[in-house]
Amino acid sequence: MKPPRPSIVRGLSTLLLLCGLQGLSGCMQAPDFSAVKAERQKTVLRSDTFQSASSNGRVLVAGTASGALVSSADAGRSWSRQRFASPSSVIALSACADGSFVGLDFYRKVWIGDAAGQQWSARPLPGKTNPMAIACAPDGRLWVAGSHTTLLSSADRGQTWEAKDFDEDALLTTVQFIDDQHAIVTGEFGTVLTSADAGKTWVRQAPIPGDFYPYATVFTDRLNGWSSGLGGVIWHTADGGKTWRAQDNRAGAPMYTLLRQGDELYGLGGGGLMVVKRGDAWERFEHGLVPPAYLAAGAVLDARSMLVAGSAGALHVVTAPGQIALAAHDPHVPSQGAAR
Repeated sequence: MKPPRPSIVRGLSTLLLLCGLQGLSGCMQAPDFSAVKAERQKTVLRSDTFQSASSNGRVLVAGTASGALVSSADAGRSWSRQRFASPSSVIALSACADGSFVGLDFYRKVWIGDAAGQQWSARPLPGKTNPMAIACAPDGRLWVAGSHTTLLSSADRGQTWEAKDFDEDALLTTVQFIDDQHAIVTGEFGTVLTSADAGKTWVRQAPIPGDFYPYATVFTDRLNGWSSGLGGVIWHTADGGKTWRAQDNRAGAPMYTLLRQGDELYGLGGGGLMVVKRGDAWERFEHGLVPPAYLAAGAVLDARSMLVAGSAGALHVVTAPGQIALAAHDPHVPSQGAAR
C-alpha cells in the first residue's frame, strides 16, 4: 500500500489544526434531534402497539404492549399518557359497574384504576397462571382467565384471590358476564364453560368444533353468542353455548375483537380490517381509515361511535357509516398534550 501524498497529509494537518482552534462544532454540524424530541412529546406514539381498550361511558382508556396507558375524557379528541412500572404489558381492560377500570397485565398482575383512568395501583396474581382475559362482574368481583384452564376471582379488588382449576392444560382466552348471574368462558380446544349463579359453579359444555382457538367471544343475551378465531372463523350459538354453527366471514381475516354496538355486531382484526354482521354472514366494514397491520382492541362510545386500536399507534374513533368521527390520533400529526 502506497503512503499518502504529502499534499493530502498537509491538508489533513491543516483541518485538524482548525478543528482544534474552533472546536468540533466548527468542523461538523451538530446532529438534529428535534424530530426525536417531538415524537417523544406526543401522547400516542408511532411505536405504540395497542392491545386493549375500554370505556365506562365517560372515559376511554387503551393499553399498549410496552406498558403505556392512554386515556381520554372528551371522546378521543385529546389523550393523556402514563407508563406503568416496568415490566408491564396491558393485554386487557374492563370497566366496572361503578365506573372504575381494571387492567390485566401479561406479567401476572392486575391494575386497579379510578373512574377517570388516571390513578392506578398494581395487584399481583397468585401462582404461575399466565393471564389472558379479565372481566369485572356486575357485583364488582374480578375474574381472570388464563393458562392451565384456570379461573381466578377476587371480591376485594385484587387483594386476595380464589382459584378454580379445571385440571386441563388449555388456555382460557375470554370471560364475559352476560348479566348478574350468567357468565361464559371460552378457550383453547373449543373449551366452553358457563355459569348461572354468578360464578359459584361452572358447567362444561360441549366444545366448539375443530379444536377451535377463540380470540374473542361476545354474547348479546343468555342464548346468542359469537366467537372468532384462527383463520377468520366465526361461530354462532343460539342455545347458550351448547351447540355452535360456523358463519361466513367474507373478509377472510381473523377477528381479534368482537364489539356489540346497539343492535350491531362488529369485528376488528387482521390487515386492519373490520367486519359487521349482516344476517348469518359478516361483511367487510369500510371504516375510512388507512389500515394498520391489524386492529386488536375496541370500545363502544355510544350508539354510533366506537374506538378502534391496534398496531403502529392506530387509535381512532369511527362511526357506524364508516366515516372517521374524530381524528383521535394521526401518527403524522402531533398529538395534544405531553407524554408523562
